Amino acid sequence: MEYGSQVLFLLTIAYILRGIYYTSASFVTTTQEHNIKAGLVGVALVFIAQSSLKPYKSPFRRVRDAFWRVWSRIGLLYIGLMVFLLFQRAEDARFLFSYIDPNLGKELAIRTEIYDRNCELSYENVMKLTDFYFIAHFLNWFFAALIVRDSLMLHIWSVLDEVIELSLKNIRPNFSECWWDSLFLDIIIANTLGIIIGMWLIRLTNTLEYDWFGRKEAKSCKDWKCWTQHRYYQGITLLLVFVSLNFVTGFTVSNSLWIPPSHWVLIVRLLIWLFQGVLGFREGYDDIVTWGTAERGKVIILAQHRWQAWLMLFCETMLSWKFRERAGNNLDAIVPPYVVLPWLLVFVCGTLYYVYLRFIYKYRLYKDGRLMDVSVALEQKKQK
Repeated sequence: MEYGSQVLFLLTIAYILRGIYYTSASFVTTTQEHNIKAGLVGVALVFIAQSSLKPYKSPFRRVRDAFWRVWSRIGLLYIGLMVFLLFQRAEDARFLFSYIDPNLGKELAIRTEIYDRNCELSYENVMKLTDFYFIAHFLNWFFAALIVRDSLMLHIWSVLDEVIELSLKNIRPNFSECWWDSLFLDIIIANTLGIIIGMWLIRLTNTLEYDWFGRKEAKSCKDWKCWTQHRYYQGITLLLVFVSLNFVTGFTVSNSLWIPPSHWVLIVRLLIWLFQGVLGFREGYDDIVTWGTAERGKVIILAQHRWQAWLMLFCETMLSWKFRERAGNNLDAIVPPYVVLPWLLVFVCGTLYYVYLRFIYKYRLYKDGRLMDVSVALEQKKQK
């Protein structure tokens, strides 16, 4: 993405944050008319920023570019809706959905299920927990396989989601689960079955599988490119951060807007995320695998779908936070230190390893003092 487009996107985000602050601050009183006008300006800025991006042919050969352009524009409209809502007061934003369905715009009954009340492993308990969310798990992972297209990454993500649920159960009580529910019903049965069938469909249709870790032609896991090339490491890190945030907002954004979890509006949201994810993840994958190779000059890689996906996630995250009151999520709750510290340690270690790969790794030396990286050694010779 060109620097001018990046500046436009950053200015748009700054304007959205300013709008969220002024419509949420207790010392500022804004009228409904003012909020509507400010929201429309925010929507206009989103479309202006996106229009600065250069259009290009999609990397998919089997489906016409027109199909992907339509879904990209639908994703843009969804972002515009989220931005407009972010400038409104909670009651006004929720009421708008009553125009779609008269049953919406009404406060949801707080879901009081706590899945770890009785953790006895029995047939009756298993049947009680095989509810709507069990089916949702399977479908989510089936579609996730169509987007990520890497079995190892999908299984790591599956386990990570359960760790996130354990970490945030004081924020969302429904995340509290019995050990066998998380391990067997979620990870081993619903998630794995969705991943297997999704990857089977990928292979059946002879669709390109991704290799996010750079495992191809590696003799052992120590030789995977994600441990030696900063672009691969950055790619899998951002991927896991993105899908983790998306996993949490999938629960919180519907509560914040008072939309029941089985409503068709959320199915539309998932379809938008499916096609936006397909475009964004393919764009990111092509960026990683062509980095520093001769193919880079042949493949035109911009960043419009990745920026659009991150902007969608940003808007949903901000919306979940701004409309958290009376939404059934305890987003103001303090996460215990024994949960924060391990995550903080992972963040610090991960950041340090990225810095090492990005700035230090290529200057490694053999015992005799020679540079291991041939390209760096040649460059230094030319300078001399």
